Amino acid sequence: MRVGEILISVGMALVAIAFYGFGNFTQEINPDDPGPAFYPRALSILLLAFSLVQMILSWQKKKGVQEKDQVAPEKTDFSYKIILGTLLLSVIYGFVFDKVSYLLTTTCFLLAMMLIGGVRKWLILLSVAVCYSVGTYFLFGEVLMVPLK
Repeated sequence: MRVGEILISVGMALVAIAFYGFGNFTQEINPDDPGPAFYPRALSILLLAFSLVQMILSWQKKKGVQEKDQVAPEKTDFSYKIILGTLLLSVIYGFVFDKVSYLLTTTCFLLAMMLIGGVRKWLILLSVAVCYSVGTYFLFGEVLMVPLK
């Protein structure tokens, strides 16, 4: 488990470095403005910092804690079902996103994801899915003026 965590952290650090390199947008209109490269580069620096912290924490994890935290073999089959279900639902969501309204697709997607994740209380399922869908629709569709169906 510790090796996997370190490898994922190294991968995220490499992605952060690549994003920083790709974020070399220039602006010539207003030299005082930080320009379009500021936000992607700031996020890249944060991602690099957090991945380095995660590498250090994973490296310092004690051997006894590592063995105690390992997942039982019967749980790994369940995690593969979660991974495959999430992948399948994400692909379906991507295909129907433009064809059906944003509120309906996002609400259904979130309901299905939470059911796969083990949430069984319908009040929580419906309230989280509907509130998140309406909140993001308002934020992106009305405030940021991103066209959503």
